[in-house]
Amino acid sequence: MRKHILLIISSWLLTLCSIYAQTDWIDRTKHEGLKKLEVTDKFEVYTVEVDQTNLARTIQILEEGKVYLDSTLGKKLDFAVLFVDNQNWNTYAFTGPPGMPQAYYKGNIVLGAEESIMAKMHKKGLENAPTRVLENLKKVYGETLQLDLFFRDALALHELGHLYQFHKTNDRFQRRWLNELFGNFCQVAAVANSKVEGASVQMDAYQNVMIQMDMWGELPYKTLSQFESNYFEVMQSGLNYGWYQTQFYLIAKELYNTFGDKIVAEFYTFLIKTDPEIVSELSDDELSEVIQTQLG
Repeated sequence: MRKHILLIISSWLLTLCSIYAQTDWIDRTKHEGLKKLEVTDKFEVYTVEVDQTNLARTIQILEEGKVYLDSTLGKKLDFAVLFVDNQNWNTYAFTGPPGMPQAYYKGNIVLGAEESIMAKMHKKGLENAPTRVLENLKKVYGETLQLDLFFRDALALHELGHLYQFHKTNDRFQRRWLNELFGNFCQVAAVANSKVEGASVQMDAYQNVMIQMDMWGELPYKTLSQFESNYFEVMQSGLNYGWYQTQFYLIAKELYNTFGDKIVAEFYTFLIKTDPEIVSELSDDELSEVIQTQLG
């Protein structure tokens, strides 16, 4: 009898393990060497640091973002956030510079754990900015220009949006620019619904300065087709990628202000329905027709 019970329990445990393996989409190999922090019940947090004070605001913003996106997209998503310092960035992230937020296709977001190289680079780029511009930015990001309030806190929501899409489509998509537009939709919408003080202006202020000052100079790529065909060159140039992202951001903000949360949910459904595994790869003309049909 006892042996029979043990066999039943063993079978039950194996079944549970099998179910867990199928449902837990987070790539846990990325957590090796990191310390798990029990700081929220909304998602998992890992870091190379034990000092939590620098991370609390970002975690709060992501908590609110998850609540909003779970509700709007109708999907309760499990994911992990990895806070990584500049020195160890290349061990856990798939591209530099340190502090460039990124989402893996399997359930992880990587963010900076200290003042990032990304923030420092952009701060240096502001050294010759007009005094009026610097004073206005200091009102938003503090006297020391804590630009990670933008690069980490605001852009973390952009990466979170990607995870909701990746959970459904993995690394399949019709166009990279559609992915980035959706990330911006999620960022704009989550910030609009955030109760964190200053979240909205911190998302806007630095991007508006970059746009107004035309901080990119001459760029080799400016079309959507070039964004697709020369994506890795665009990424590596940095400034060119930043220019594209501000264009997607402006479009996302205008559409969100016009259509509200509805556009976020409908765009999410659109990305899932146009998964190349379902409808194959669409030509530009075919994609344009589907956009008109499904989104208007």
